[in-house]
Amino acid sequence: MEQKDYLQGSYVEPPSTPQGINVLTILSFIGSAFQIVTAVIGYYIIPFSVKQVNEQRALEKTREMKPFRGFLKWSTDTTLRQYEIREAILIVSIITALICIWGAMQMRKQKKIGFTVYSIGEFGFPLFSALAIDVWSSVFGFIIAIVFVLLFWFQRKYLTE
Repeated sequence: MEQKDYLQGSYVEPPSTPQGINVLTILSFIGSAFQIVTAVIGYYIIPFSVKQVNEQRALEKTREMKPFRGFLKWSTDTTLRQYEIREAILIVSIITALICIWGAMQMRKQKKIGFTVYSIGEFGFPLFSALAIDVWSSVFGFIIAIVFVLLFWFQRKYLTE
C-alpha cells in the first residue's frame, strides 16, 4: 500500500518547453545574434572592399582569369551594389533578426503565432537580398531559412495557443 504525504501540497510542474523547440530556439538565438553582428561588421567593411574593385577589374582582363571572368564581374558588381545600399542592408538585417528572436521566444512559450512570425523573419532577409542585390547572393540564406522553418514545422504539434 502506498503512503501519501498529506503535508506536501499538490505541486503541479508547469509544462516545460519540448526539447526539439528548446534546441531550435537556442540555435535561432545564436543565428540571429550572428546575423546582427555580421550586419554591423559588414556595414563597416564593405567600403574597404569597394576600394579593391579597380584591382579586381584589372584582374578580370588578364588572360589567366578568362575562365573566371563572368564570376569576377558578378562579384565586383555585387560588391558595388552592396555598397550602394549598405544602410538598407544593415537595417533590414537587424529588423529581420529581431523578428526571428521574437518569434522564437513566442514558440518557447508554445504559442502558434511564434511560428508565423519566425517564418516571416527567417525569409525576410533572403527575400530582400534577392530583390535588392540579386538572387545568387541570397541562395544560402534561403537554404538556411527553409531548413529551420521545416524543422520548426515538425515541432508545431507542441504549439498550443
